[in-house]
Order: sequence, then C-alpha cells, then structure tokens
Amino acid sequence: MGYTLKNAGTNPKLTGTCSEDWVTDIQGADGTLKMTVAANPETTERTATVTVTYSDDEENTASAELTVTQAAKAEEQFTITIPGECGSTWIPFEIQPKDQSAQYFLNIRPADEMEGFVSDEALFNSDMNDYQTLANQYGMSLNDVLVALGALVSGPLEDYVFPKLLPSTEYCIYCYGVEGGKLASPVTKVEASTTAAVPVDNQITIDVTSKLASAVAFTVNVTTFDAYALGVFNGSTSDAEIESTLLGDDVSIFAGPQQLPLDTPLEAGKEYAIAAIGRAGNTATTQLVVERFTAEQGQVVENLTLDMTALSFDGDELAAHLGMDDLKGRPILFNNIETNGTYTLTYPVTVEELADLRKQVEEQNPDKEITDETLYTVILNSFSSYCSTEKQSLWLASEGSWVMLSMTIDEAMQNYKVGAVNVEANENAYSPVEEIDKYLGTSASKVLLKKPGHLDIKKVAAMMKKYMDKKSTYSFKTSIKDMSKIRSMKK
Repeated sequence: MGYTLKNAGTNPKLTGTCSEDWVTDIQGADGTLKMTVAANPETTERTATVTVTYSDDEENTASAELTVTQAAKAEEQFTITIPGECGSTWIPFEIQPKDQSAQYFLNIRPADEMEGFVSDEALFNSDMNDYQTLANQYGMSLNDVLVALGALVSGPLEDYVFPKLLPSTEYCIYCYGVEGGKLASPVTKVEASTTAAVPVDNQITIDVTSKLASAVAFTVNVTTFDAYALGVFNGSTSDAEIESTLLGDDVSIFAGPQQLPLDTPLEAGKEYAIAAIGRAGNTATTQLVVERFTAEQGQVVENLTLDMTALSFDGDELAAHLGMDDLKGRPILFNNIETNGTYTLTYPVTVEELADLRKQVEEQNPDKEITDETLYTVILNSFSSYCSTEKQSLWLASEGSWVMLSMTIDEAMQNYKVGAVNVEANENAYSPVEEIDKYLGTSASKVLLKKPGHLDIKKVAAMMKKYMDKKSTYSFKTSIKDMSKIRSMKK
C-alpha cells in the first residue's frame, strides 16, 4: 500500500510488527509499505493489527496502526483422503468431488517440491507445460489435448494408489478443477509419507507371449502394487550380473501387471533373458525373477504388396453418418491399406509441404538422385511417432491438396514397401459418406482418428541429407528396425 510522510527528518525509516504470525516482513520505502501475508487455511475471515513505526536521524518517532483483513480461503471442491497404510513405494488415496460431473487434474509431487510454487496458478502452469507444448505442436487447444490424452478425470476415485515412489519420502497429492483449459478451483492437497524399504511379498511372474525376434512381447504379473525393476539381457548374462544391473541406475521401474512389447528387435536364434526384481530406492525387496528364451525368426515376405485407397469427406456429413461428433467442422481424410505385410505406417502431408521438402533436399544434395521411395520413407521414419499404425485411419484435415503416404513392413522387418496416393479435400471432391461403409463395415469405433501436424521441413531435410551422405553403407532396413513406433505395433 502507498503512504505519505509529512515533516519527515533525515533518512526516514519505516518498520513494522504484527499481532499475528501470518503477517511478516513489514517494510516501508519510497512511498510503498509492503508485507508478506500467508494464505488463509481457514474457511472463515481473519484480521490482524499491524503497527508501523517511524524513525529518523533526528530521533523523531511516530507510529500508526493498520488493520489487515483477509478473506476466508475459497471453498475446496474436492476431498482427498489416505484410507490406509502406505507402502515403501506406493501411497493409497481416495478423492470425492463435490460436483460429480466436474473434470479435474490429479498429480503427486515430493512435498518439498511444492514449496517452490507461490500460487495455485503457478502450480497449474507447471503441470500444463508439456500439454501446452503438444497443443502448440498440433494446433489444438489445451483443453482438447487434456481430453484426448485422458489427463482429466471426473467423479470419485476409490481404492487407488500412486505407485513407483521413493521410500521414506513425504509426498503431496493434489487435484484441482479444470474447465476449458483453465484452472477452475482452488488446489486441494494432502500429504503422506512412504515407509522405509523392507522386503515385500510381491510374487512376480514373467511370461513371454511372442518370441518373434522382430516383435517380442511379454507379460508381467504381480500380487501387490510394490515397484520392481525390469530389464532385458543377453542370455549369457548371469543372474548375479542381472541383479546388480537392475539395482543400479538408469533402469526401468514398473508397478502392477504389464503387457509389454520389447523396445527393439532382437537377433533370431539368440538366447535372451527378461528379468525383474522388487525395488524400493536402491534396496531389493523381492527375489530376482528371470525368464530365458530364444528369439525366433519372423516371416520374410520378398514380394510385399501395398494397395492404398485415400478418400476425403465433408466432416459434418461423415460425423452424422458414423455417429462420431469429433469429425465435425473440417474435412476428413480416410486411408485404407490392403497388404500382405504385418506392420504399416500412414501419414498425410500437403502437396505444398511435399514440394517444399523436395526442393530443400535437392538443394542440399545437388549431385544425388532423390527418388520418391527415398523421400517418402524418410518422412515416415521421421514422423513414425505421429503416424497411424492401423490399416485404416481417419485424419482431421484442411481444404487443399494432400498426399497420403504409407509403408508396409514384413513380420521379420527385413523388407518394406512405400506408396503414395493423392487426395483432394474440398466440396467438389468429397466422396459420398456411404463410400466409407465398404471399408469400415457397421462400426468405426476402432478406427484411429488423428490430426496431422505441420511437417517439419528442416528436420526431414536434415535427415534426408544424413541418409544420402551415408547411402553407400547405410541400409534403411536398419533404420526401420529402430523406429520407435514399431515397438508398440504388435500390441
């Protein structure tokens, strides 16, 4: 607050004291009186008396009293409870919202980390940072991203746990309402601590459900929510070496049952081991469990076929036809793939984006031939994380000329084939909505709906140059095997 001094002496000073401990750091300078006021934890208004004292070099003194009134805290919209004992790596919790239909965001952080947030808005902005980055990347609203990723929940939560925590650590569980991508309620918080690391009766079993070298998959079943470290090793690795590694740094920690594809393809005919051990911090909490197996060769298809059908539709008409409101408001692209391959990738780009990319690539590689196959393959490899891996996909688009790019790969991931189909998205080119029934049958509920992002021309051009520079010794089949998206295709 501002103040004015009359008849002030030399070097005037203002200091203050308060009758309550929730008002501190009272100082005055340059016409402004400042004080720090703690948040009101009560649901009733409160007041405090502040005494401001004046002094100067001439030993003049004066004082004044102020009354500070602070409103009650906003009524919390959620009740968070800890219904039972905590484990060394998990905390149970329950949430009861006052409004059963309200959407809210739920999170947990170490309690000491929460001290860095000076307001509910600061905490909200920190939580939303990654989601906002995705929204900017895809040209979507923050709320649309939160809904699409299932980041918001509604209704009560009972018998839930936060797993994979550190032992002997105090945590803060919190939630707040979100409406239209905005903070819609005060933050509700509760603190709880994990116990020290001790042995637990968590029965871990591992079952390798697919031994194909190109697509190994396995399940992990457990009997408690206690955390465990999980890893894949060469078959020659001893149990002692495996245990030492799983209790070291940079390992994957899981909790609960899992159905997982392996991160990378393996070598056919070679023995491997999948292993797990209960872990709290750096302490083992169960015995080591190891499942050994030999990777098998997948089917090699020498003559891959790829037949693509790309159509465009009026979004409003297709939404009414399929009963999918998400399609409303913009053109929709549809792609159907017929192939004898096992895995597929699909990604649409505009004709303009493709032309710009080809121009940049040709300028960077003036002495090399850039074939369509090479160009399309690099694009799909670059954007594999954003591609559809289904044989049928729907895409939110804009009016204009598009090119639908697709790739098919055999089960052994030894061979691949790429293709492209041009498709116009405008009212003069839309297909009758009944046309899609030939491909979808009676239900579109399992067809993936995605929105293509803006093609990062510089990124793809840089990858293309790297590929062209190494073309004499670099097999693109190797790159295909390393594509991150293929890790989850089998699942």
